[in-house]
Amino acid sequence: MTSTSLANQTIAVFGASSGIGLAVARGARALGARVIAIGRDRARLAAVGADTLEIAACDIADEAQVAALLRDIGTLHHVVVTAGGVVGPSPLTALDFGAARDAIATKLQGSLLVAKHAAPRLAPGGSIGFTTGVLGRKITANTVVKTVINAGLEAAVRQLARELAPLRVYGVSPGPVNTPNWGVLSDDARRDRAGKLAATLPIGFMASAEDTAQAYLFAMQARALTGTVIDLDSGAQVGG
Repeated sequence: MTSTSLANQTIAVFGASSGIGLAVARGARALGARVIAIGRDRARLAAVGADTLEIAACDIADEAQVAALLRDIGTLHHVVVTAGGVVGPSPLTALDFGAARDAIATKLQGSLLVAKHAAPRLAPGGSIGFTTGVLGRKITANTVVKTVINAGLEAAVRQLARELAPLRVYGVSPGPVNTPNWGVLSDDARRDRAGKLAATLPIGFMASAEDTAQAYLFAMQARALTGTVIDLDSGAQVGG
């Protein structure tokens, strides 16, 4: 695959019912790709994307479901994983390990399951995109679960770029983005939190889901990019 265009390519996006995943799916579709938007809730997917996107329900933490879905899709050019569980801050001494296991199963294990079953179906020059996060490298108190998940995925990007070559493997590390992964907040609480976070960022605002999606769209088209993590974090690594 020598063209950098996404036109007429097949792209699967896991975690596409909202936020970054939905923005990636819509962005790829706008560039002419056939896009399969994947999430746990088919009704939610249908509400946001059925007019322009193909949709499929799948629990990313269930290997049988992931394997069957990717087998049914057939040949792919790119796969992107943005799915992630909601896990709140907690000191280790009070950590809910049930919630931690669920978060790890969804984002870390789920990403690896997708890579395992997508790799044999990717066309030459194809790519696998993971979503990491600023907490993979920026030490913040009471975030050990997110740190372990994101650091693990960043290590997997480097390792799998070699193991799965010549397929390409990359990661995108967002900073704070106003998505449902913030958990259950009222509109006022979300705006208040967004304002406080934006004030800590060098650029003075939080990237939108659409801003963040540009990193994935670039990576899918950049045929020499592999084994690296793109920081699109509004400067969070160097912020306050």
